[in-house]
Amino acid sequence: MVDDVKRAEPLQITLPAIRTGPVVGVGLLLILISLVFRAGVLSRAYFVEDDFLFVAGAADSGLTWDYLTRVHKGHLMPGALAVVWLLTSVAPYSWTLVSVVTLAVQAAASIMFLVLLRRLFGDRAVVLAALAVYVFAPLTVPAMSWWSAALNAVPLQLALVGALAAHIRYVREGKGRWHALIWTAVGMAFSTKGVFIPFVVLGITSAYLGKGLWARAALTELRRPVWWAHGLLLAGYGVLYWLRRDSAGSDALTGPKSEVVPGLLRRLLGETFPTGAVGGPLRWGGVTSTGGLADPASATVVASWTLIALLVVVTCVYRRRAWRAWAVLAAYVVVADAVPTVIARATAWDLVGAETRYVADAAVLAALCLALAWQPVEGEPEDARRRPLPGGLSLAAGGLTIVYLVVSVLSINAFRDTLSGDKVRTYLDNARASLATASPDADIYARPVPQEIVLPWNGPRRLTSYVLAPLADPDTRERMRDPRPSAEPYVFDATGKLVLVGRVTPYFDGVKGRKCYPAGKVFPVESFGGPGMVVAMAYVSPQPVHVVVDLGGTERAATLPATGVMGALYYVPHDGVGKGLRIAAAGGQGQAFCLKAVAFGEPGPAPPAP
Repeated sequence: MVDDVKRAEPLQITLPAIRTGPVVGVGLLLILISLVFRAGVLSRAYFVEDDFLFVAGAADSGLTWDYLTRVHKGHLMPGALAVVWLLTSVAPYSWTLVSVVTLAVQAAASIMFLVLLRRLFGDRAVVLAALAVYVFAPLTVPAMSWWSAALNAVPLQLALVGALAAHIRYVREGKGRWHALIWTAVGMAFSTKGVFIPFVVLGITSAYLGKGLWARAALTELRRPVWWAHGLLLAGYGVLYWLRRDSAGSDALTGPKSEVVPGLLRRLLGETFPTGAVGGPLRWGGVTSTGGLADPASATVVASWTLIALLVVVTCVYRRRAWRAWAVLAAYVVVADAVPTVIARATAWDLVGAETRYVADAAVLAALCLALAWQPVEGEPEDARRRPLPGGLSLAAGGLTIVYLVVSVLSINAFRDTLSGDKVRTYLDNARASLATASPDADIYARPVPQEIVLPWNGPRRLTSYVLAPLADPDTRERMRDPRPSAEPYVFDATGKLVLVGRVTPYFDGVKGRKCYPAGKVFPVESFGGPGMVVAMAYVSPQPVHVVVDLGGTERAATLPATGVMGALYYVPHDGVGKGLRIAAAGGQGQAFCLKAVAFGEPGPAPPAP
């Protein structure tokens, strides 16, 4: 009977074979080396400006629909805000965590670009050249080093490459019909520029996988049902943006200024993009909190345009469809990069055109279109070339790729040298340590963080009670946002350490030649309200006294403790608006209460000793 029982065969799972070879191996090595350089840049960078507003806003909000669909400076980016919320809930202000996530997404974009190139060209040398152009593109590095920009730029690059790779697979193999649509939705979730992804996919697919005239191939491509879905996705995104446009508040766009536009376009299209596309700008100037701005020398600009013109002419001479690639690239840079930048950022100065982050996504198309202009894709007709390429021309192309890598590394290292996050890093480290060791019932008053952390025009959002709240435990965070009257309140000093309040400015008045102020005296104070304002009182009272502080008709009450003959100081937060400050003892306690000095304004640490 035992012999008659068939033995169970072991379960065998056959995995699909993964094609590997020199191109894949060298390509992965190029990606790894590029990530090492990018990690070096991130090690010199740190949180800047909008980063603090994002983290503080995430800590102040739940993962709600209202939070996710909030428009920030023209950007509708629920995916980016969801990432901010998630990382903030795990470890607020952790640059290590942010850097790891950013590098991971950049690695995914680079690997997906290798997949895209191999789907188009197979295992050819042009794959490695185009991959090198993208992964070492200096245009993409500044955007990656500033987290607020990286939240848009890096996932957008991944989504753009993923959508192209997915749709090419669908056209050629009939697999993954909706994958490109999913990638497009991901791109839109992280950047408003994601709306241009379908147009890029349509342009590239019809130009190089279609037959005949480009326009006819595009019409044929549009007959696929998937494009109806893309249209609905774009329409839905547009409606959502329109409905949520007013949620930007103080971050709403104000529209471009005509006098700024020409200079911005000259810098962005005439200098920043062309020099960056060929490995520049080599030189960075106008150092800002986010690093250097592109400042190429005139010779670099001329050399860049000369090289670009030479590439266009040579590729069009030898390749019939080369002009299509250049047309796609030019259209994208103008329509997807320049026009939105003008609309959103041409408001104050044209130096915005020197910020490479506004054309970072174009680095993907620059590398891809260069490859498409040079090399026919697999399956193209045999007459794709007008004439055979001379051997010397291929050798020159390899030499240019090496030169590009050298120049790019020099540009990346030069940009890294413009970064210095040490001061801000020290401030946050001190604030974190101070909050961890502070007394559980410490009263912490708000004051503005240094302007190198958050600029003054952000109003109440630059107060320590907002920016540093994510580092505090829930009880301390609540006291920071709703401070109590206190005899010994603390503030964060310029280095991020908690110190006792030592002064209140700008208003101060003390008795002159009299022992006490008369009851009912009105001090000439004018307040515009807002959090962070404090009334300070120097007084003498042999017993606890209940006082009412009236500012512009708004009253705040506090119970002041008894003092010795030398008196004491007491602080009352006051957000009242109006003119006239009056401090009165309640009931019949006025006879025992002697008010000797009054100050009103922002609390701060004691001034340094002379």
